[in-house]
Order: sequence, then structure tokens, then C-alpha cells
Amino acid sequence: MGKYILKRVLYMIPLALFVTLIIFLIMAFTPGDPATNNLPLTAEPHVKQAYNESVGYTDKLSTRYLNFLKGLVKGEVLSYSSRNNVFDELKQRFPLTIRLGMLGFIMSSIIGVTLGIVSAIKQHSFFDTVTTIVVVLFSCVPTFFSGVLLLLTFSVKINWFPSFFAVEQGLRGLVLPTLTTVLGSVPTLSRLTRSSMLSVLNQDYIRTARAKGVPERSVIWKHALKNASFPIIMVLLSGFAGVLGGSIVSETIYSVPGIGTYMTTAISQKNTPGVMLCAFLMSLVYMIAMLLIDITFAIVDPRIRVRYQE
Repeated sequence: MGKYILKRVLYMIPLALFVTLIIFLIMAFTPGDPATNNLPLTAEPHVKQAYNESVGYTDKLSTRYLNFLKGLVKGEVLSYSSRNNVFDELKQRFPLTIRLGMLGFIMSSIIGVTLGIVSAIKQHSFFDTVTTIVVVLFSCVPTFFSGVLLLLTFSVKINWFPSFFAVEQGLRGLVLPTLTTVLGSVPTLSRLTRSSMLSVLNQDYIRTARAKGVPERSVIWKHALKNASFPIIMVLLSGFAGVLGGSIVSETIYSVPGIGTYMTTAISQKNTPGVMLCAFLMSLVYMIAMLLIDITFAIVDPRIRVRYQE
């Protein structure tokens, strides 16, 4: 198992660098340049040319990418728009993104798994019918639309929560962004949990356990949920992988100064180093989450653990 984990960790570095290469090529061949996207429209052509030269945008593609790799190793990647170290800029935004992402992840996990389990246990009941209708309805609504709807309802009309985030608001300013993330995640998790539980509850060994008089609570939590946990764990850890990037929509709608907002701003400013570093960090988090999925599966299922130990 240890050798397998070591191999996966070593594979992460070239994979993450490959992601940055793809992002770099996309940014390089899309229209625009840093000067046009950052300087005033009235700026003279020679001023724009001098700006692009000063940030290194006029260098060869290979030189620009190698400079990024050198900065990545040294921990000093300069932004095209601010000329500051992108690491320092992301360091200030990282805690807020983690707070928002973890709040959304925890609430989505609790609500989604609970709704799925209860719906499966009470199949065809009034609760199951209502939950299914609501879940299907919200799964059809894009996250940005539900976010705007929450903004108009609870900020503009009712005025319960602020329409934008400010540090002095504390957790109150994260209510609507978190709720937007939750509404986008709960439907998928709830439906998957329900279907996984139903497939297990219909198995012969569940009927045998019930026939032997095993308490229903033990049947649900000890036998059914454990065997239905594999797809649930996969979706949960995949959601954890989206902690950095999954809040981009919420951060943009509510002006939360996190990594997601930084990345969208960097794209509009043609700030290629900023976009590449954000993509590098997000890809690393995603690959770590995929590794955690494999480790968790090995812990839950002895058959998988034995295969890794061979």
C-alpha cells in the first residue's frame, strides 16, 4: 500500500504540470494581451508594447513557460497585472476559499446523504415523493441561476443577508454563498445515495437479516449503508476536490475575494501566470482527493486492501 501511495504522489507532479501546459497554450492562443486587458483604452500602442515587454509577454512561448516553471520551483510567480507574487496574492485569499468550500462541503454531505438514506428507507412514501420532486427540480437549475435567485430574494427583497461579502460581516456574509453551493451539490449526492441504498436494501442478505430478527437500525447502518458506501464516498471526496474550484460561481456572484474570483479576474486580465498557478493548485487538490478515494476504498473493503498489498 505504501509503494502504491508513493507512486501516486510521484505521478501527481507531471500530471499537474501537464495541466498547466494545457492552460498555458489555451491562454496563449486566445485573443488579447495583458496590455490591452489592463491598460486604459486610450493607451498608445508603444505604451502597450512596452507593458507587454516588461511582463515578458513578448518572449517565446517556450521561454514564458520555462520562466513559469522556474518561478513555481522558487515560489515566486509574478502576475502580469499587478507584478506581485501570485503566491502571496493567493495566500491572502486561500483561507476564505477554504472556509467557504468546507462549509458547503460539510453541509452538502450531511443534507444530501441524510435525504438519500431516509428516502430509500421510506421508499414511495410522501416524504420520498416530495424529496424526489424537489431534488430533481434543483438538479435542473444551474448554480448561477439559483445564486442570483437567492441574492434577489434574501438580499434585495427581504434584506436578511448582505448582497456582497465583507470581512467584517463574518459568517453572516457566507450564508448565501454557502447556500448556493449546497443547492448545487445536494441533488446529485441525494439521488446517488438513494439509488445506492435501494440497490443494497433489495439484496438477499438484507432480507435474511430482517428475517432473523436483526433490528432495523442495525440493518440500515451496519449492513446496508456500509455496502452502499462506495459510490457515496467517491462523490463525497470528489466534492472535496472541488473545494478550491467549486466555489467559483458563488464567489463571483457574491463578490467573495477568494481563489475562484481571483482566477476569473486573471482570465479577463490575460494574467496567464495567475491562471496557471490556480489551475496547478486545483489539479493537485483533485488528484489528492482521488488518492484519498483509493485509500478509503482499501480501508472499507479488505479485498481491495489485499490487492494493494500484493
